[in-house]
Amino acid sequence: MPAHHSLHVALTNELCDFVSRLVASGRYQSSSEVVRAALRLLERAEGQPILLRQIEAPSLCTGQSHEQHAG
Repeated sequence: MPAHHSLHVALTNELCDFVSRLVASGRYQSSSEVVRAALRLLERAEGQPILLRQIEAPSLCTGQSHEQHAG
């Protein structure tokens, strides 16, 4: 299983609501799944494949997983 890293991002209220609706719909199990799907789409749109799990950004990532869900 690949290592999981946590990354804190700031989203507008509208984007938070959108992510929450996608999770509530049952299509995604977590906000992390929504973000990973969005990054895969961005990767395709940019035309430059990036192996996201191989990116190292020690100043932004930790070895812990922190899920934040809108309440």
